[in-house]
Amino acid sequence: MPCAKSSMPGIRKWMPSSSKQRNPTAHNLGDPPNNQSMPQSEMKITPFFLFTVFSGAFVYADGSWPQWRGPNRDGSSKASTKLANSWPETGPKLLWESEHIPSGDDGGFGSVVATEDRAYLSLVWHRDVPTPTRTVDNPALRKIGARRTNLPKELIDKMEQVRVKLSPRLRGSKLDEWSQEWVKENLDAKQKLLYGDYVISRFKKGPLAFPIDATNKLYEIKDKVFPDENSFVAWLDEQKFEAAVRDRVIESVPPTKKVADDVIVAMDLKTGTTLWKSSLEGTPSGRTSSATPCVANGRVYALGSSRIFCVDAKTGKPVWDVKVNSSGGASSVLVEGNKVVVLANHLIAHDAKTGDKLWENNDVSGKSASPVLWHPGEKPMVVCNSKNTAIGIDLSTGNTLWEKPAGGSSTPVASGEYLVVHGKDEKAGIVCYRWTEKGIKEFWTYPKVTRRSDSSPIVKGNHIFLFGAEMRLCLDLKTGKVLHKETGKHDISSPIFADGKIFAYEIKGSFLDMVKADPNDFTELGKTKVQALRCSSPAIVGNKLLVRMVDRIACYDLGE
Repeated sequence: MPCAKSSMPGIRKWMPSSSKQRNPTAHNLGDPPNNQSMPQSEMKITPFFLFTVFSGAFVYADGSWPQWRGPNRDGSSKASTKLANSWPETGPKLLWESEHIPSGDDGGFGSVVATEDRAYLSLVWHRDVPTPTRTVDNPALRKIGARRTNLPKELIDKMEQVRVKLSPRLRGSKLDEWSQEWVKENLDAKQKLLYGDYVISRFKKGPLAFPIDATNKLYEIKDKVFPDENSFVAWLDEQKFEAAVRDRVIESVPPTKKVADDVIVAMDLKTGTTLWKSSLEGTPSGRTSSATPCVANGRVYALGSSRIFCVDAKTGKPVWDVKVNSSGGASSVLVEGNKVVVLANHLIAHDAKTGDKLWENNDVSGKSASPVLWHPGEKPMVVCNSKNTAIGIDLSTGNTLWEKPAGGSSTPVASGEYLVVHGKDEKAGIVCYRWTEKGIKEFWTYPKVTRRSDSSPIVKGNHIFLFGAEMRLCLDLKTGKVLHKETGKHDISSPIFADGKIFAYEIKGSFLDMVKADPNDFTELGKTKVQALRCSSPAIVGNKLLVRMVDRIACYDLGE
């Protein structure tokens, strides 16, 4: 990617590439420029043109989506824009697509946000560089097909004994039926939920399934850096793997290593044109780095690979960045008043203007849950899921106020005196807490056993909607009574609400569904193939729906 030096210190002016564009108005992002000799603390900006820097706060339009889960962090749009009640067979109109933006192990699963005229995305942008070293990391293990489970050894041994003896004549639908029956007879309900597909996949692979004993040995040296290929191959030979297994491992470990930059990209909301890209040298952190940025007070705040950083929303000019004691986080920053709050091993708050650390709460642990603001009484509090509980923290001091069963990575939803949490605690499941003058009380619970508890609920009036954990569910906010429930192929992504409709990804992001938000009947108003990034969530600004794809951002027109 050609770069020309700017007259401003530490700033590099990015020149558009000549590669073919998806959209005549969208420019190729390319790879973030190398930092070269630039100091670690100095941020780069790669704008198409340099804006005049000015001060002043952003004023959001009613339809903006400036942070994770929208203006109130509850998945709901505040806009009054009327949206179409149906889609043509080809789906909603595609307005634009950005150029290449990596995801997964090259850029995580963070979601896009937007103001009235711009869209923003933060990511840890990885790239490969040559190296003599060799490392068995997560991408290599996935490529090999090596996966660890918590299944009992006796059950694993039984599964493997059956797998290696399967007749080659057992295939197709007959193999499917036999595999499903074996899982039904040998796995309990929880094991079937978590590992049923894994067991069936091993039966389908037959003799080509990667050996369990080899998997265990590879996990013992996971992320270990061998100085060169010879030392790595020598280790493999010591394990006495079969030749085919040995060769498969060697082929899956590339002669490259990952380097990374913490990047924020700004795009024109009307055209998808990239306006600027700010970049800091980061730390390779894999696909777990999946945070969503927040736009507030004319700035963009983001969690990077191992830092919180802040840039000017109009220009991308750096404001501050601070290191955090965490790497590979998926928590999305909350900005409230003068505080930036995020979960990075522990819940921490920094000054929004300077980046100075204000407090740290060690009761909240994790890296993937996102905090929300709840203000049912005199003082506002921050609520965040921890390992197995939801915890309320005094926003001013960082002191713990209460702790209740829940936990996981889902984002709670505050609605007046009620707080709804989708937790991984199976006894709690979906739980509603109520604020009283005497403290926080458990109002009701909806226990459930599901494979996933990542998706976040929506609360509209007296109704709670959950499109996740393989179901579509509506509960009464005041009683917890099930109003409607049906099977749905929704898992991790969190749905959004606008104009009486719920928009949700289905089948690992393959489809976008538009469903009427009726507590008695989930009428499907539209369904279109989009190939969205599975773990991300869409954003809606007026009639524009922003979707993060595997390698780009797409914008659709949902208007009437």
